[in-house]
Amino acid sequence: MSGEKNVVIVCDASPLIFLAKLDCLHLIPALLGENIIILQCVANEVLSPSCDASEKRRLQDFFKAVEIVDASHCAYESQTLSRSDCLTLTYAVANKAAWLLVDERLLRRIATEEDLKVVGFLGLLIQAARNGLMTKASVKTLIDRAISDHGMHISISLYQKLTEILCE
Repeated sequence: MSGEKNVVIVCDASPLIFLAKLDCLHLIPALLGENIIILQCVANEVLSPSCDASEKRRLQDFFKAVEIVDASHCAYESQTLSRSDCLTLTYAVANKAAWLLVDERLLRRIATEEDLKVVGFLGLLIQAARNGLMTKASVKTLIDRAISDHGMHISISLYQKLTEILCE
């Protein structure tokens, strides 16, 4: 991962939501770079009426430092992916994004097939620990909070793997 300023990072909704819930949006520019693109449809999705007030404030503050793009061209159609996911993928591919910040498994697979580098919410937290931005113990606590307090779902095997990485 690189904190270069000239690389383009395109963000999908789920990582933004979890990072906002845990007050960790600062990790995106710290680990990936500062040229962050968020599609308007993604911004609308994460700032939905169900968004908690403190989470909404964090997202709005974060959005002041990123570029919000209104994209309507969609090169992908899917019965499984949302229109927002398809637009995000289209934009990332068309603009040769250095990173696509995304959690959705199918979207990650397609992005990888399109030669995009992908990282998700959990991968970003692991990199924060590896790069010394956070302690392994604090990352473990954040993962546990995301699961217990914020409804994140991961497999037992993935949780065990993350725990092993954070206990090394």
